[in-house]
Amino acid sequence: MLRKAGKTLAVLALSLGLSVLSLAQTKTLTIVHTNDTHSAMVAFGHPSIPGPFAKLLGHDGPGSRGRAALVRETGGIARMATLIKRAKMRDPNVLALHAGDVFVGSFEFNKYLGYPELKIMENLYDAMSLGNHEFDLGMDVLAGVASGQIAGGEPVTLPLLNANIDLTGHPLAGMIQPSIVKDVDGVKVGVFGLVNEDRVNFSAEVVARFSGDVYTVAGMQAGALRAAGCDVVVCLSHLGTLGDLMGLADNVPGIDIIVGGHSHDLFDDAVLRNGKIIVQAGSHGQFLGELKVDFEPGAGVTFRDWSVWPVDSRVKPDPYVQAVVNKLRDGVVKDPRFGPVYSKMVALVGQDVSHDWPETGPYRDAPLGNLVTDAIRKALGGAGYQVDCVLDAMGYTEFGIPAGKVVGQDVMRAVPYGYDPASGLGFKLVVAPLPGQLILGGLEFTVAYVEYSRSVCAQTSGLTFAYDSRLPAIDDLSGLSRIDPLSVMINGEYVAFNPTKYYMVGMTEQVFNFLNGLTGGALVKYDTGLFEYNAVRDYMRSLRFVNYVSEGRIIDKAGLPAVAAAPVIRRK
Repeated sequence: MLRKAGKTLAVLALSLGLSVLSLAQTKTLTIVHTNDTHSAMVAFGHPSIPGPFAKLLGHDGPGSRGRAALVRETGGIARMATLIKRAKMRDPNVLALHAGDVFVGSFEFNKYLGYPELKIMENLYDAMSLGNHEFDLGMDVLAGVASGQIAGGEPVTLPLLNANIDLTGHPLAGMIQPSIVKDVDGVKVGVFGLVNEDRVNFSAEVVARFSGDVYTVAGMQAGALRAAGCDVVVCLSHLGTLGDLMGLADNVPGIDIIVGGHSHDLFDDAVLRNGKIIVQAGSHGQFLGELKVDFEPGAGVTFRDWSVWPVDSRVKPDPYVQAVVNKLRDGVVKDPRFGPVYSKMVALVGQDVSHDWPETGPYRDAPLGNLVTDAIRKALGGAGYQVDCVLDAMGYTEFGIPAGKVVGQDVMRAVPYGYDPASGLGFKLVVAPLPGQLILGGLEFTVAYVEYSRSVCAQTSGLTFAYDSRLPAIDDLSGLSRIDPLSVMINGEYVAFNPTKYYMVGMTEQVFNFLNGLTGGALVKYDTGLFEYNAVRDYMRSLRFVNYVSEGRIIDKAGLPAVAAAPVIRRK
């Protein structure tokens, strides 16, 4: 009897010992992450958070911040520094990652070209994936920034990652690597970077260096990191939510975690899909994502928790970083090209001019899109160009304009793209004669994937149309499916009745390049020398008090309320 009891106790002790050993082997890894910060180094007033992945964090919608004088400040790299340093002090098993697009979006970038920001990030982040906007000024400029040559400083030591652009023979080959491996408390973590291959986002020199199918490249990178003994594989993806979910998660084995960027989505929760964990944390440094996972040998990675932390006035700025930012800001103001862009009032805005359209109802014209296209139309008309309408794309405007006092930096944040070295401003405006048939086909293209991405969705002034997102999509210029041709009107004229007529269409040079690419380079444009930034700033200044909403210039019939069938009247 005693022998049997002793045997039972021995088995119990062994079982408990194995349980304790298992617990000891399980380790928690924390990843804090940002994406698409767009050189928003200086804190700013923020609009409500729009979009299908919005996490409202206490906001009630447009105008929810109350009176214009009560705008709460958000963002700023000095506040982000505080949160990242705090996370690393609290937990030694922390990786800080950035999913790309540090460049472009503020006067700080247009003055300093991103170098001071990357130098600050050296002391905060463990790695950064390159986004498409890192290539906006060309590969040579990126190399000049990363090497420190343009700024006359030391090279950037922050690991810059990209696996799907072949840099052979270019100086960037020695500055950018496809992946890194980090040891985190004995857990071997492999991290690799990807950027989208949307050709309109890149110059010809970059497009020529794409390494093939991005998902094939991702599979090769994940496989190589596994072969190198990595316990956890992280993809720092600048593909956008659609590419992360339907591309990486559904088709690429070997990846545990996808830290996303490009689409500026603030997820409500982490997405668990096909054995992968996918997260994304908004844009412009307004939020810091924090992902916690458990790793156990033999069992792999298990999701534990994901949180998103607001980077707002409740966070005290890091004093060292803030001192650097203040100096950079002073340099912008002293630059005669810019002046007091952080303080001089452009206009007053009654409620947030949202970058996105309302999440309910049929309206698909965004307040910001309406404002920008109206501004372009007025600027072109004032300069003597007779335009019939203006076309823009949601992907070429950003963020929205917050309620309250609007300054130049707010305008730059809304129309940030492009770069002209002489003026320090962005896209220029052009006028292009387009036949009605091409306009119809182009509009069809813009709504082909509206369920998944709004980047190419048209915004208009002088042009109205309707479509039905429930119908099959056509993603080229071969015909019409979703677009209702009888709804397309330019200044009250039905385009479908005279499809061969040419209309004078105003747009940015980038929208023209996009359309010209779709048509094989067959289009003609007239350069105006006008800048989009100046057009929007001057238009807002002329209005003084700005109030823009979605008004139905563009309608999705799928969002219309169902019409009840008429009652049947029976005669007796």
